[in-house]
Amino acid sequence: MLLLNKLLKILFFVSMCFSQGPSNGYGIGSLQQWSSASAGGSSSLGMTPSYRNHVSLSNPTTWSNLKFTSLSIAYNGFESTIKNNSINGYSNLQSAQLIIPIKRKHALGIELHPYSYQKVNLLDSLNSESIVFGDTVSMAKEYKQAGGIMAFNLSVASSILPKTSIGVTFQLLFGSSRQSNNLNIDEIPYTLSSRLNFSGINALLFAEHKINELSLYFKSKVSIKPLEALSTKLYPYFDANKNGYHDLVYDYLNPGYDFPEPNDVPNPLTKRLTDIHRPFSLGIGVSKIFLDRLQLSLEFEKNEDNSSFENEMPNSFNNRIVNSNHISLGVVWFSNEKSFQLFDNFTFRSGFSVNAYTLDEFNNASLLRIDGQNNISEIGFSFGFGYKFKTVGNQIDFTYHSSLRDHSNIFIGEELFRGFQVGISIADIWFIKRRQR
Repeated sequence: MLLLNKLLKILFFVSMCFSQGPSNGYGIGSLQQWSSASAGGSSSLGMTPSYRNHVSLSNPTTWSNLKFTSLSIAYNGFESTIKNNSINGYSNLQSAQLIIPIKRKHALGIELHPYSYQKVNLLDSLNSESIVFGDTVSMAKEYKQAGGIMAFNLSVASSILPKTSIGVTFQLLFGSSRQSNNLNIDEIPYTLSSRLNFSGINALLFAEHKINELSLYFKSKVSIKPLEALSTKLYPYFDANKNGYHDLVYDYLNPGYDFPEPNDVPNPLTKRLTDIHRPFSLGIGVSKIFLDRLQLSLEFEKNEDNSSFENEMPNSFNNRIVNSNHISLGVVWFSNEKSFQLFDNFTFRSGFSVNAYTLDEFNNASLLRIDGQNNISEIGFSFGFGYKFKTVGNQIDFTYHSSLRDHSNIFIGEELFRGFQVGISIADIWFIKRRQR
């Protein structure tokens, strides 16, 4: 536990020091690719089993194969390096999940995880100087955005036939992000800040069917209530104490009060931005077990964003990811459920993925969004392992992922994306009435 605490502190420090890659400034930000370390280890899209034999933490139709109730927590950290040697990174809680299997036929689950990441930090490297009333004043522009969208998943699954299972997940989207446009005058920010508070609902449908030794999987996502946001624009001010807030706090390290004072400015301007994210996706997967423990899997998923996307969204780039295609190939050597030998308790995973993203952009002449030319292609691989311990099947998983993204935008070029994920699952017999002694 001491080692784990030190690791979490290091990852938290890294998340405070760096911002993320370019995709976090596109539309509502970069969508989360994996919600568990086990899925990331085989580059899985979440449909085929990767956690245990016949079990995927991201697919409710497989949860009835668990023997015990399971509580899983995952943490991740990623780093992005662009060709100009700029390094961006982040780390955070990847997911927290509770799965309850019922009589090996049904399952319930709840999960909390990030839906998109919007952390952006841009600084104009071309500082300028001007003469104002006989004094030389240095000026630099800066844009900051922090926060994102969270998802709360409520899932239920059931075996409707001996070889067929279906599952449904209702996904509640919420969260907030804060943006600030700064003009640093002699290192004192002149700030124009705003906030976004998000809300929306998605639904995901899962299906699994077994044909002899093959397992087929289906996944679809639709929007029940398209994502919307309440935009709040604050009055511009000089942030003399440099704490990022418009307040009356006096900081001795940065002497001075914010000007004008919060009580001397008009009320914030609010507006509801609607239909900023309306996802639709279809995915299929197939897996086959060899030698009782070796699994080969193949998955494909196509995603679309059919929203109108408000052009008043305060993001740093004039782009949005409107389509994406994902293909993954995974190999997993599962642990032996019947053996107590040390090596048989390990699960080994590896995967290969190919992703393609299509962007659009707002055209100032036509005042419409048109298909852009700055698309993204990505090739990546991952590998990892898990260790099962104790009789109930507790498990800890580790994963490393690396991918190369090719941006057709010549100012970005190639981006090397690397990440590390760790997850732990605690299983036990819950929700059973104990006999009185």
